[in-house]
Amino acid sequence: MKKNIKILGIIILIIAPIIGGVYLYLTDFGREPSNPRIEIPITYNIGWWTNQNKLTIENLDIEIIESKLNLFNFKSLISYRINGEIKFEGNWKPSIKEIHISERINRDTTQTYNRIIELTPIVKVKNDENVNGGVEKFDFTNEHIITSGNWGMNRIKFVCGEKEIEIELRQTK
Repeated sequence: MKKNIKILGIIILIIAPIIGGVYLYLTDFGREPSNPRIEIPITYNIGWWTNQNKLTIENLDIEIIESKLNLFNFKSLISYRINGEIKFEGNWKPSIKEIHISERINRDTTQTYNRIIELTPIVKVKNDENVNGGVEKFDFTNEHIITSGNWGMNRIKFVCGEKEIEIELRQTK
């Protein structure tokens, strides 16, 4: 009887690492997504925003680039594309300086999403004697790493100006 228990223990010691290794291999070893590519710098601080009222967001697109959520990985890589225009007067030509990102948990239980991520392009102006008012168009794409909030379905709402888009990520064990 002791010999059978000893053999069973040895078999378990041999098989358990193999099963664990196969699981890790199949789940990509909990590998996190690639580093995000960024066209416009990101800020998390509210600074001196003087010309935001002239900014119009025309389009917001969200794309899930890499999402291999599992027991060991809770991060996904998404891409956001924002385009719009900035109206200006005089010799102060505007451009997008950076993008402000604000992420928060949705505490309103009547809504269908877990989190809210707000994207706000920040306008800067510089003196340009060759212009005298007009409209400056902008279009940029950044990537961003987001985390799933809990097991199961995670719905995330992205807001930029008046535009809103929801995406879904499934976190599995």
